[in-house]
Amino acid sequence: MRVFFVCQRVPYPPNRGDKIATCNEIRHLAAHHEVHVFCLAAGKEDLRNVPGLQGLVQSVTAVPVGRWSSRVRALRALLTSHRPLSVAAFDEPRLHQRIAEAAARLRPDLIVVFSSNVAQYAVSLEGAARVMQFADLDSLKWRQYAARAVAPMKWIYASEARRLLSYERHIAHTFDHSIVITRIEQADFEELIPGVPVSQVGNGVDLEYFRSSNTPKQPHSLVFTGVMDYLPNVDAVEWFCLEILPRIRADIPQASFTICGSRPSRRVRELARLPGVEVTGMVPDTRPYLDRSQVFVAPLRMARGVQNKILEALAMRLPTVSCTPAWRGTVLAQGEGILVADEPVAFAAEVVGLLRDDRRRALLAQAARQAAERYYRWDVQMQRLDEAIAAAMARHASPARG
Repeated sequence: MRVFFVCQRVPYPPNRGDKIATCNEIRHLAAHHEVHVFCLAAGKEDLRNVPGLQGLVQSVTAVPVGRWSSRVRALRALLTSHRPLSVAAFDEPRLHQRIAEAAARLRPDLIVVFSSNVAQYAVSLEGAARVMQFADLDSLKWRQYAARAVAPMKWIYASEARRLLSYERHIAHTFDHSIVITRIEQADFEELIPGVPVSQVGNGVDLEYFRSSNTPKQPHSLVFTGVMDYLPNVDAVEWFCLEILPRIRADIPQASFTICGSRPSRRVRELARLPGVEVTGMVPDTRPYLDRSQVFVAPLRMARGVQNKILEALAMRLPTVSCTPAWRGTVLAQGEGILVADEPVAFAAEVVGLLRDDRRRALLAQAARQAAERYYRWDVQMQRLDEAIAAAMARHASPARG
């Protein structure tokens, strides 16, 4: 089968949220089908990542898009139309042209689109079955942003939530099958977009790569990983450093917190001035930072879907304390490697309890690895992807659909 896979970033290397999922899905599909990847590149420097993907697939078409051109398109949409700003930002004419030309020449059997922002590149392509992989309903993410923002961004985020939900409904009814990433996301989808076929395909974690090397732990050490100019991550570490860490250090003065991730914003960099806080910036490998730490913290107050950072921590036998929004994206019960708290006092208490209790921390570390192995194997998720694709192909071929 000839497959076009469309995504919003060069899906290599698999070192952040959507790139982890897209890279694993592409690798799986390419083992059985002829796969052609079409994507945007985050500037010309991102094009350097394309060769790492080319050995896996038949072809890769990546078109660079500049940050400023994206912002101009989004601003124009805000002022002149009812189009979602995030969709307008990713509307790159050169990629439209390259996909249309390839479709006319190659005639794909299946088009898989990852993220509603780039569904626009497949809307007008007919003749192939189409799968829309929402992963998360981004409209609900913007609703979360609006709830925590102040004017004028509060109004802009709320407007984007409304615009995007309307667009998501249109796309879901246009494509043959939809995919979301968690059971909760599926329930939200079925409530907001009823009557559309939808499946759940979760994230996985590379259980061999993310395996503890039993490095000696740094006493009283905490860690968070992520792309550090992403608003939910910025909010998480800022809240933790200002509201939670001082309470932890009041009980354990030696407690330290490492913020490990690329592109730290100014707000994040300024946190390094606080006692006990380290901001690493980009690192070649997060595993040593996870392996040396005693507890992973996920103080994410804005979160949708599965947080890869939590899966990686669990796989590395790292006990985790999380806020409810991030925990709800997992299938784990509290105690399966993860503890949950939403208020600063309660969150600090859970962390302090783990740092002080070696036996409890060891039991939670063992439970964390077992949970990763039980629930987050990539082969299980790829079987679900195959089932969703089969459903899309059957629906596309049915006379009622045609």
